Amino acid sequence: MTFNQRVKTLCILLSLAFVFVSAGAQEVLTGLRVNKAIAVEAAKHAPARTTRADALHLPFVDDFSNYTGYPSPALWQDRYAFVNGSFAIQPPTLGVATLDALDENGNVYAHADGAGFQADYLTSLPIRLDYNFTLNREMRVSDSIYFSFYYQPAGGSLAGVEWERLGNRPEGRDSLVLEFGYATGDTVFIGYEYCDYYLGDDESYVIGDTLFNPFLPGDYYIFEQAAFPGDLVSLPCLELYGPEMYWEHIWSAPGQLLDDWIAENPLQYFKQAMIPVTDTRWFVNNFQFRFRNLASLEDNGIVGWASNVDQWNIDYVRLDVNRSCDQLYPNDLAFVMPTTSILEKYQAMPWSQYRDSDLGSAFDNKMANLSQNVKNSYYTYNIRKVGGGQVTSYTPNNENSQPYYDHGLHDVAAHATPAFNFSSLPTDNADSATFIVTHIFQEVGTGDDRRCNDTCVFEQKFGNYYAYDDGTAEAGYSILSTMTYPEAYFAMRFTLAQPDTLRAVKMWFNYVLEDANVEEFTLMVWGDNGGYPGEVLYEQQHQLPSHGNAYTDFVTYRLDESVAIDGTFYVGFYQNHSVQLNLGFDQNTDSREHFLYKTGNEWREPFLKGTPMVRPVVGAPIPEPVDIAERDCAEAVVYPNPATTTLTILLPDGSAMAACRIFDTFGRLVESRLGGGTTLDVARLAPGLYIIHVTDNEGRSFTQKFVKE
Repeated sequence: MTFNQRVKTLCILLSLAFVFVSAGAQEVLTGLRVNKAIAVEAAKHAPARTTRADALHLPFVDDFSNYTGYPSPALWQDRYAFVNGSFAIQPPTLGVATLDALDENGNVYAHADGAGFQADYLTSLPIRLDYNFTLNREMRVSDSIYFSFYYQPAGGSLAGVEWERLGNRPEGRDSLVLEFGYATGDTVFIGYEYCDYYLGDDESYVIGDTLFNPFLPGDYYIFEQAAFPGDLVSLPCLELYGPEMYWEHIWSAPGQLLDDWIAENPLQYFKQAMIPVTDTRWFVNNFQFRFRNLASLEDNGIVGWASNVDQWNIDYVRLDVNRSCDQLYPNDLAFVMPTTSILEKYQAMPWSQYRDSDLGSAFDNKMANLSQNVKNSYYTYNIRKVGGGQVTSYTPNNENSQPYYDHGLHDVAAHATPAFNFSSLPTDNADSATFIVTHIFQEVGTGDDRRCNDTCVFEQKFGNYYAYDDGTAEAGYSILSTMTYPEAYFAMRFTLAQPDTLRAVKMWFNYVLEDANVEEFTLMVWGDNGGYPGEVLYEQQHQLPSHGNAYTDFVTYRLDESVAIDGTFYVGFYQNHSVQLNLGFDQNTDSREHFLYKTGNEWREPFLKGTPMVRPVVGAPIPEPVDIAERDCAEAVVYPNPATTTLTILLPDGSAMAACRIFDTFGRLVESRLGGGTTLDVARLAPGLYIIHVTDNEGRSFTQKFVKE
């Protein structure tokens, strides 16, 4: 995937969500530097915005329940918000739009800082508010137009404890803003198109030097870091003009603590805003509204880290006529959160290892009646094997569903926690299988206003790997040792039904600013010793955090030798440095009983609720990867070593250096450079041992150590 990122200075400070310290050890939980789901969407879609020949008609409704990724182009103009079912706590309906500090490619905004910055937008397409199409006349104030939505600040938890918080709380200086607007009809300057400019053989610049723009006479570029021949600089090359927009502030909320809401009302995980549209200025044929959030990064004194912060979740956006301030409750029965796996422990597991004893006993459904009246509700589930037909279906009796805002979630056991009416799955000799589990919850009879949130689907996969995680990282997990000579171990426990062969380990590593987590670790496999890692069955040194498919997938670390395993085994890693490796952390599953860490003599159980994203691959040999660049720390050559004033770097195949970073033995970034030749000036570095990480122009990465005398 190509992100088409320009060369810009990126001064971003770390947001550190949680740190738990015990006997010289720390479990560290951070936000994400890259959002996988958005990065995947960016790879699928061209960056062009949606255009329409005509404006939308009322009603405008979106509860984000039947899709994920970018906001629907049938309703929304931009792609900055993230539509998902995992970042909110108990929303009105399944799915929300999350506004955060990540751009439409899933990366932290280049202009982000700690002082405060404009982050995401969520902008509607133009809407016809000039005409009442039901009554065939011009719109009037008496038509009683209301705009409503639900919103939630991130950083809360169902249990109200620190180590179970989901997302990062927006502070008081941060805010969520709603604006109304329209196009004035005038054309104005809106910015520049940028072009790539490569520095010539005789062009070298230091900080503060000026480059006159060859594309736009009179314009110039001031360097904020050194640049050398062959470096790429992105310069304005074409002035852009577009329609002038008028926007007016309508509503805003400062950053808040969700715990305070729940203390006032234990059912108030989201608040609703009801705004009457009474000013006839908005009765135009191109009315628009937009949400935007102001965010600020936090400095916790750790160099080279940047993460997602200050999230707001928005749900059930509605603009329509014939409403009133008393009509607070939509006529809707809906799923609130995704349903659960049919497996007792895993989200996925090898088909060859599956036994009927791996099945759970009941589903755990989160459903709500959002109306103010008791509703007669219908529920059913159906399980179908892909390519193999229906496995089972279940339809209990209809039940009364109490209003959520008086009673809470729909808690009738036959609907909310239905027991499995099956005790086995149809097996075969294939190497994989997929089952589609479909749940339906709706009002009996005519039904409610929105049927799209009445269905919840789970895809149960059986392949060649075990997974406790659901495949989406909401945060990053690291283990740090605060000892003088730091050492740390991480291990995740799995249990086989029959002896097998371990072929590889899949890991999800979050991308962090300037690759600050790229430091060696040793891949480890252990046997069991009474519920703890025992005998070392395998170790593979000189591994580096990497990213599959441009930060959007797991990386497969193939074992140099297959390992025979039986019963309970553990996979993980060992590190002898204080660099935060930053594993993907799924906060919507809780696998604390299945992983451990060690920084001293004893293995410890984790505090943090969630699942580090580590998956062992078993069974038949797996094919060689074709989409992940191999990282061999022995392929790059640095000399002289020890160095005094200069260091020369030779990369394999004659490839050119795109970027390099130098870290000290504490993992602190001490030097960073984009592009340039093969020689580095290291004269100013203090004597000692350093690690240099180099990325070439093909995206491959290399790491070497050198001594500065």
